[in-house]
Amino acid sequence: MKRNGILSTSGRRTRFRDMTVSARVGAGFGIALGLVILLALVGLGWFYAVSRDIGAFSGRADLSQVAADADVSLRDLEVAVRDHLTYGDDQSLLDASWRHDTLRERLDALAKGVVETADREGVDKARAALEDYWAAVQRLIALRNDRNGQMTGVLEPLVAQTRQKLDQLKNAGGVDSTALASDAAIATLLMQEHLTRYVDRRDPQDAEAMRAQLGVARDRLAEMNRYLWVPGTKQAIDDVTALLSNAGGVLTAIESSVVEEDNLRAEAMAANAAGIAANLGEIRRRAEAGTQALRGTLTGGLSGYTAVALWIGGLVLLAGAVALWLVQRSVAVPVRTMANAVTALAAGRSDVALPALDGRDEIAGMARAVDALRGTAEDAERARREAEVEHTRVLREKALAEAASRAKSDFLVNMGHELHGPLTEIVNASQALMTDLHRLGVDELATDVEHIQWTGEQLTALVDALLDYAKVEAGAMDVCLQDFDINRLLTEARERSMPAADLYGNALELSAMPGLGQMHSDFTKVRQALLNLLDNACKFTQDGTVTLSAETAERNGARWYRFTVADTGRGFPTAQAGRLFQPFVQGAGNGTVATRGQGKPRGAGLGLTLVGHYTAMLGGDIEVASEPGQGTRITIALPAVYEPPAEERALQVEADGTAKPLLRVAALKPAGHLATSSSMTRIGP
Repeated sequence: MKRNGILSTSGRRTRFRDMTVSARVGAGFGIALGLVILLALVGLGWFYAVSRDIGAFSGRADLSQVAADADVSLRDLEVAVRDHLTYGDDQSLLDASWRHDTLRERLDALAKGVVETADREGVDKARAALEDYWAAVQRLIALRNDRNGQMTGVLEPLVAQTRQKLDQLKNAGGVDSTALASDAAIATLLMQEHLTRYVDRRDPQDAEAMRAQLGVARDRLAEMNRYLWVPGTKQAIDDVTALLSNAGGVLTAIESSVVEEDNLRAEAMAANAAGIAANLGEIRRRAEAGTQALRGTLTGGLSGYTAVALWIGGLVLLAGAVALWLVQRSVAVPVRTMANAVTALAAGRSDVALPALDGRDEIAGMARAVDALRGTAEDAERARREAEVEHTRVLREKALAEAASRAKSDFLVNMGHELHGPLTEIVNASQALMTDLHRLGVDELATDVEHIQWTGEQLTALVDALLDYAKVEAGAMDVCLQDFDINRLLTEARERSMPAADLYGNALELSAMPGLGQMHSDFTKVRQALLNLLDNACKFTQDGTVTLSAETAERNGARWYRFTVADTGRGFPTAQAGRLFQPFVQGAGNGTVATRGQGKPRGAGLGLTLVGHYTAMLGGDIEVASEPGQGTRITIALPAVYEPPAEERALQVEADGTAKPLLRVAALKPAGHLATSSSMTRIGP
């Protein structure tokens, strides 16, 4: 009978071990979920009971804390007011206002948190006392500002005018008038000084001294009035007397202001601050008393709630442990056996023990799948070993190919060095023999010897090309920089290419402006590139014209030179431009591209290849334009001052991606515009 889940197909209950694995796991998760829900309900009940008690306790504690914060704010406000009354600056006044607003906000918060009537009345009293306190502070600040205005705006000008009048009286009647006026001036200054001390220290003795000095000044004026009879003196004494009377009135006003300020501090500010502190203290004491009472209740309640929760939690954990044991025995053990088998199979071992394959649950199905996987793994291992053998063979062939390539390069270098010496001796001997034959008058033999010399020079150039190509392949080609004149370079290239032009019956023309300037680059590579282009143009042109030209250009604010070699020869399709710059490839007589042995002209097919490498090394580019039967034009563009290239460029037309192409194909248009200018230097045959 097939069983699936809790019930069999007949509707009867099945035993736990006869259930499928998914049903067992589902039953285990169901039991776990039920236990978790039960624990969650117990926890929520415990949390509700505890949070209810904690809420009451926290409310009392918060009320006590707010009352304490308000008391601190009161102390800060008193300090800020004292600082402003001491220094009188705007910053201290702003600080005092901020402290007052902070205290009022905390009293408002305290009013929202209080519950009892006594606490609410205490907060209202504290608010009223705060308003009275701040009103007294405002009045005190106004008195202070008024007193300062009296001292600086009224008294100081009076003192200054008094001293000025007394200075006039010093010269009114001799020594006695001078002494009396000086005494009166000193008494006026002392009066002002005692006033300042009185305002700062509130000392009654300073007030008495201030009045005494004012009386001394008046006495000196009265004495001067009795003894001085100089015209105008009487009026001056009356003016000073009036000034001193006004100063006395200012002193009286300032004394009244000081007395009122002291009364405000003692009666309004101190009393109201004490009232605020007393009310806050009462609220705080009642809150702390309630907190202490709730702490005992909360402790007892937490103990009871925790005991009940622990008992229920213990029973739930016990039931969960039983359910876990049942699931572990019926699911985890077979799954562990299956996992060990899969791990062994992944490690490459095929002799693994699998559970029974004839079961009807999921584990038996996985066992059958793993058994099939074991067969597949054996086939894959066999294929892997065969691939390793093939990979080893490919690596061995690759090593042989690299060794053959190195042997080829070594052969080229060795043969080049071996041939270069004898060929040089042949050229030198032919040149000496030709000179002797010309001297003896044997011109026919001299012509043959000259052909031998020219052929030797061509072979020497071919060997040099092979050596240069070997250096390029080995990465050993260096750039040697020097300054050289462009016009002299063009003249030398034309002269050295004249034998090749004469061999094919071509006219070799030079078209360039005089005074093109100097170039800072590798002279040897630039010259060899031009010679290779001229030699290639002469070989593929019969009874035609080969033109070498140069001009200046500007790129990105820098000066460049464009060297152009144009011919009227066979030409070739522009689609073949990229292949012509590949090594050992030459143009055939029919205008197509030919490889070695396909009826090609003389040479190894390395001339244009080296031109491409030299141009790339010097940071330039090449433009090729040709049409079959219409001729060819190749232009090399090089910077006037060499800079190392930022990237390597392959010898191909239109490089892929964002790389700058080395070879570019252009339309073949007449390039004889250089020869039409009257300022050009044109050298023909």
